[in-house]
Amino acid sequence: MNFNDLIGLEVCQAQDVLRRQGITNFKFVYYVDRKQQNFDRELVTAVRSSDAGLELIVCRYKFEV
Repeated sequence: MNFNDLIGLEVCQAQDVLRRQGITNFKFVYYVDRKQQNFDRELVTAVRSSDAGLELIVCRYKFEV
């Protein structure tokens, strides 16, 4: 599996894809801006592998204004 395919997915979608592939050693790392209180989607923006397992970097986005 190419983990870059997870970029752009919502958190629940990425989690489903990984579990279907049998991958359970992953975690989500949220980058949250304290000024951004309103958002409508949380998307995977990067994926990295570490000693602790797979890390999916998640950022919040506001698409509807």
